[in-house]
Amino acid sequence: MIFSDETTIRMNSVKGQVWNLPGKKKVMRTVKHPLKVNVWGCFSARGFGRVVCFKENLNADLMCHIYKYGLLPTVRKQFGHDSTFSKLQEDNDPEHTSKKATTWRMNNNVEKINWPSMSPDIAPIENVWELLKMKLRKKKHSTYQSLVSSIKRQWKSLSQELAIKLVYGMNNRISELIESDGDFILY
Repeated sequence: MIFSDETTIRMNSVKGQVWNLPGKKKVMRTVKHPLKVNVWGCFSARGFGRVVCFKENLNADLMCHIYKYGLLPTVRKQFGHDSTFSKLQEDNDPEHTSKKATTWRMNNNVEKINWPSMSPDIAPIENVWELLKMKLRKKKHSTYQSLVSSIKRQWKSLSQELAIKLVYGMNNRISELIESDGDFILY
């Protein structure tokens, strides 16, 4: 199984909570429209694959480009040229379900597993995005390119042990989701 997804990383984003004492206001400066990097990545129990950074909004054409230059090289490296040993997990974003992307996957023997529509984000790559964003918040970036470089460096530093734990933790995630009748779960 290869898990894949996209996320947006904003330059110098700060995430956290602020406690205000009664009668005292905390002023926090924010940037109205911070620079952002869209990121696609994938991984399996065999490790983290390619990561692709892009500025434009994702559409079917770009998705096919990412499949060709991000997904296929990962599949070949991790599973050899016979991609029938792997299956792709991705959510039901319109770019993934488009006729163009579906045809591309079919023509390139990429089998996608069925994923329920309107499903909670239980795919383990969601944890990877949060971990990556936490690491990136520790350093200030002054340019788009420095943020992209940091993203790629941090992605490359993710260990195969982490990938294995996340993949094999899916059984627990699914069990918890069933027990909660599809409601929110902590993971």
